[in-house]
Amino acid sequence: MKRSHSLLAMILLAFSAMPAFAQVSEDDILKEITKRGDETSQAPQATKGDLEAPFKIEVDGSINLNYVFAESPDTFLVNYKVHLDGMVRNKVDIVKGKGQITADIKGFLAKWPTGECQLKINVGEFPFEMIYNQVDESKVRVDIKMEDTILENWESNCKFVDAPGSKFNTKGNPERWVSGALKRTAPSFRDLQLPVDRLHRDTTTLNFTIDRYLVPDPPLGSVEIEGKGTVKIIPET
Repeated sequence: MKRSHSLLAMILLAFSAMPAFAQVSEDDILKEITKRGDETSQAPQATKGDLEAPFKIEVDGSINLNYVFAESPDTFLVNYKVHLDGMVRNKVDIVKGKGQITADIKGFLAKWPTGECQLKINVGEFPFEMIYNQVDESKVRVDIKMEDTILENWESNCKFVDAPGSKFNTKGNPERWVSGALKRTAPSFRDLQLPVDRLHRDTTTLNFTIDRYLVPDPPLGSVEIEGKGTVKIIPET
């Protein structure tokens, strides 16, 4: 079967030969597109991509945060669920999209006989970029970059038993626990190397971990964080 490369794939293949491929910026790619535009203006367009069939890249992660107070035996737990996915159609491809994060909270920021303060966390969507590079017929390299620092909006909602109608809500500065944790994945999100089924039949799964680490958060306490997840390359037939 005759195959043709898209303009973007041709340019990225040239960059992939460089040692610092993972560091190539979008500006560099756009400059190269401009420079080569005249040379490739007559080239056939591969609107469906140059893979036999597209692959879906799917990332799911679970990050556990355990907050321990310095002056209290109380703790609260947060479980963050991280998901992102994208479709690749070329042997060298760039995918941009929006990932999602949800937070499940157990425990209280504060609790006393006549009241309690519950924690609310909102993260929502975050932008990401994936660079997919098919090294050969059975191996690919994936570089996942979070384009911005992921911000977590924390809010404390307090209520009182002896004053049912009274509420006290406060908001703090956004936290960056998830953003810091995702930089510690093993293997690194910036250099994921996976086998792929050249016949486009089987899903490839790569497990990643985030080893437990401690972050001091004076004067309130400290945070223990750990996590795990999977990166899947799923044939779309």
